[in-house]
Amino acid sequence: MRDCSEIEIASLTHRGLVREVNEDRHYVKCLDEQTLLMAVVDGMGGGPAGSAAAEAMREALTEYPAGAPHPEQALSKLVITASEAILEIAQDNPALEGMGTTVTATVLSNGTAHWAHVGDTRFYVFRQGRLIQVTTDQTMAQLLVEEGRLTPDEARTHPYGHLLDQCVGCPDCDPVTGSLPIEPGDLLLHTTDGLHDALSEGEIAKILMASHASLEKKAAALISAGLDSGGNDNMTVILTSI
Repeated sequence: MRDCSEIEIASLTHRGLVREVNEDRHYVKCLDEQTLLMAVVDGMGGGPAGSAAAEAMREALTEYPAGAPHPEQALSKLVITASEAILEIAQDNPALEGMGTTVTATVLSNGTAHWAHVGDTRFYVFRQGRLIQVTTDQTMAQLLVEEGRLTPDEARTHPYGHLLDQCVGCPDCDPVTGSLPIEPGDLLLHTTDGLHDALSEGEIAKILMASHASLEKKAAALISAGLDSGGNDNMTVILTSI
C-alpha cells in the first residue's frame, strides 16, 4: 500500500433538492503513513436532531487511536461510545428525542480495509469493472431481499428501505465489523443512502468506469446523477483510489 499522503481521495456532500438541512457528515484522515480512516455518517431525527447525532458520531471518530492493533474493535468501541453519548443528549433535551445516525467507517491499513457499520450507509469496492457492496444494509427492505421477496433494485425505492433495524443512538447499538484485502487498482467508495438509493449499481459503476475522469470529477458526477434522479435526500460520497 502506498503512503497515506500519496493515496488519491475525493469527498463531496450535497444537501439535495428537498431537505432544508444537510444531516450527512463525512470524515477522512491520514492517521500515519500507512493508515487512513474514512467514514460517512447520516443523521436521523430531522433538522437539529439529525445534525447533532451525525456530528456526535463524526467527533467520536476523531478519537480513533492511531496504531490500534485491532482496528475493527477500535472502530466498534467508538461507535458504541457515540451511541451512548447520543442517547444521553436526547434524554437531557426532549426536543432531540429520537435522534440517531447511521455510520460506515473504514480503516485502511497495510493492504486491508477494516470496517464498522450501523444502518444503511455503505462501503463498496470497485474492482476490475465490478462494483462490490461490502456492507449490508440494516433495514426492513434488506430483510425482504434476503427472503427473496424483493430484488436489490426494488429495495432502493421500497418504503421499508428507510426502516432501520439498527442505528447509532438506538438502544442496544451493535456495530457489524469486518475486513477485506484490498488490491492495487481498487477504488473504494463510501456513500450515504441519498446517493445509492437514487442510483442503481449499474449507474454507479458506469460513472466509476470513466477512466479519463479524475477522482474529483467522478465524485461530482455521482452527486450530479443523484440530483438528476430527484435529489430527495442528502448525498455524500468518498472515493479512494488504491
